[in-house]
Amino acid sequence: MSEAGNTASHTPASAPAFCPPQYTRVIDLDSGPIYHCDYSGAISVSINGAPFSRTWWQFEGDSVTEFSPTAKAQLGSWDTRFEDDYARWLASQPPPSAHQP
Repeated sequence: MSEAGNTASHTPASAPAFCPPQYTRVIDLDSGPIYHCDYSGAISVSINGAPFSRTWWQFEGDSVTEFSPTAKAQLGSWDTRFEDDYARWLASQPPPSAHQP
């Protein structure tokens, strides 16, 4: 990480703006929706100035890593949990309405 252009930063999670959709929970109240992220924050890593990975973490110890296309090309194999969780979430969504305004 010590080379120029390599950085890491932490950002607290904030649903729905900064939380992947598969980890965003919505509680519908009479006063409006309340959003919650399953993760507390994310550590983003850039290599040579380009995004490489973002690890979403919880205080309880769980984490999941989102790898960029560049990272995937360089790594060849990686933990696919982030993509697998997204695919399950996407499959659970209702189909788009056939009647678009």
